Amino acid sequence: MANSQDTVLISGGGISGLTLACALRRHDIPVELVERKSDLSDDGGVGLSLVGNALRALDSIGIARALIALGLPADHLEIATPEGRVVARSSTDEQWGDGIPGHCSISRPALHRLLAERARNAGVRIRTGLSIASSTPVGDCVEVGFSDGGSARYRLCVAAEGLHSATRERLFPGLHPAHSGQACWRARVPRPAGLLTTRIHFGGRLGVVGICPISRDDAYLYVVEAADARHREDETRTHLALRERLTGHYGGLVADLLEHLTDPAQVSYRPLPVFLLPAPWYRDGVVFIGDAAHANPPVLAQGAAMGIEDAVVLAEELASAPASLDAALAVFMARRFERVRNVVETSRDLARWQVEQRRDVDIGGTMKRVAVALTAPI
Repeated sequence: MANSQDTVLISGGGISGLTLACALRRHDIPVELVERKSDLSDDGGVGLSLVGNALRALDSIGIARALIALGLPADHLEIATPEGRVVARSSTDEQWGDGIPGHCSISRPALHRLLAERARNAGVRIRTGLSIASSTPVGDCVEVGFSDGGSARYRLCVAAEGLHSATRERLFPGLHPAHSGQACWRARVPRPAGLLTTRIHFGGRLGVVGICPISRDDAYLYVVEAADARHREDETRTHLALRERLTGHYGGLVADLLEHLTDPAQVSYRPLPVFLLPAPWYRDGVVFIGDAAHANPPVLAQGAAMGIEDAVVLAEELASAPASLDAALAVFMARRFERVRNVVETSRDLARWQVEQRRDVDIGGTMKRVAVALTAPI
C-alpha cells in the first residue's frame, strides 16, 4: 500500500477536477488525479460560455487571461426575435468593471487542454484508465482502493466524477439526478461573420434558440426545448432532426446556419438534468464537487461556473485550515451550498418558464437578480 497522506486525490479529469488540481498546486498542496478514461480528452460538448463569476474564480488561480486569449470575450449579449431581429443588448460588464470581461465563450476542448497543461506543468501526478473502487476512512486520512487493485492513503479524496458519479452512488445511494423536463441540442457551426457575442432568440415555437461564438472561426447553435425524459433521438440523423425543428420557424442567422448541419457527429442531443446533493457534500473522507454534487439547465450559463467555484473555494479552505480537515470542509459547505442552491433552483424554474412561454413571470428580472447575486464574493 502506498502512503500519500499529505496528498489530495482527485477522481475525475473534467473541468472541475482539473481546476481543483491547478488551484491546490497554487497553494503548494500535493495532488494526484485519476481519470477513468484512457486519456484526458473532453467529451462534454461543443463549447460553453463562462460568465463573470467563473472568470474571476479562474483569475484567482492565474488561468483567466490565457482562457480569454483562446476564446471570444464580450461585454454584452444580444436578444433577438425568432425572425432574427436584434431587439436588445444586455450588458455583462456593468457589475464587474475590473478588466475581466463579463463573459467569454470558448471551445470545451480548448479549455480542457489549457487546464490539463497547467495541471501537468504544476506537478500534478495524473493517471488515466483508473478509477476509485473503494474508500475507507482510517484515522485522519482515507484509504482508497483503485480499479487496478492498488491502494493508497490520502489526506482527502475529491470526487469530481460528473453527473453519474459511481463514488456518490456508493456513499449516497439512491440520490439521483431528476429530469428537468427539457433537453438541449448543440451543434458546431461556422461563426457567422460579424457575430462577436451570444445571440439568444426568444418567443419562438421552441423554448430558447441561441448562437454562441467560441472562437474567431467557430460557434455553436443550441436549442432548449420541452422533452420527455424517455425520449431518445436517432444518433444517425440528429443533424436532420435539428434542421426540421428550426426550418420555417426561425430566420436571420439561425436560418443561414441550417445549411451547415450536414453531419450527425456535429450535433448532440441531451436531456437536461436537475440535481442538488443535500448538505454536506462530504462523507467518510470523500467530498463531492461539480456535477457530482449539483447540476442544472444551462439557462444561466452556470453549470461549469459552479464547479469552477467549488474547486477554487475548496482549495482555499484546505490551504487555510491545513490541520483541521473537518473545519475546512464545514466552511467550504457554508460558502457553497446556498449559492449553488439558488443557481440550481432558479435555473430549473427559468428553463420551465422559457419552454412554456410563460407571460405571467418576470423571466428577465429573475435572470438579472441571480446575475447580481453572483457578483458577491465566493
